[in-house]
Amino acid sequence: MNFEIRSLIDVHAEEASGVVRESFLALAAADWRPEAGKSFLEDTAPSPLRTKLSTMAFVAGAFCENQIAGVILMPSPALVGLLFVRPRWLRLGIGRALWESARAHIETAFPEVHTVELNATPYAVRFYKSVGFVPISTEFEREGRRAIRMACWLPGRVLGAAVE
Repeated sequence: MNFEIRSLIDVHAEEASGVVRESFLALAAADWRPEAGKSFLEDTAPSPLRTKLSTMAFVAGAFCENQIAGVILMPSPALVGLLFVRPRWLRLGIGRALWESARAHIETAFPEVHTVELNATPYAVRFYKSVGFVPISTEFEREGRRAIRMACWLPGRVLGAAVE
């Protein structure tokens, strides 16, 4: 499978929102309370997402077959806000490539950042462990959203840290 990681800009907002919606509904929504899912989908609808694309520390999409297969948004260099891959393209390396692209950018543009955190849905924990994140909390629910806080210590790779 061939895909290319590229920056997302405002013209990609509608399609990127569709990726988030499709993946969220298929993989994470069942773990969240309905009102939390509704709020998340409103926050990641095309219009709010369009605004977010220009304010992120890092934002990219994986483009495949002339469409967006996955997206990553980092509101700050130390926080992954969203990382979603269309369900039909899971387990093809797209999520890993998006994270590695973000990681390389952070390590180059923000060398003072040593730890990146995120809230993983229960479904995504295994993936995040496979790319170097470790749980730093037990599973919790906040405002109807179920998650596990995870962190990736960026210098760990250079120092030989093993990933699952």
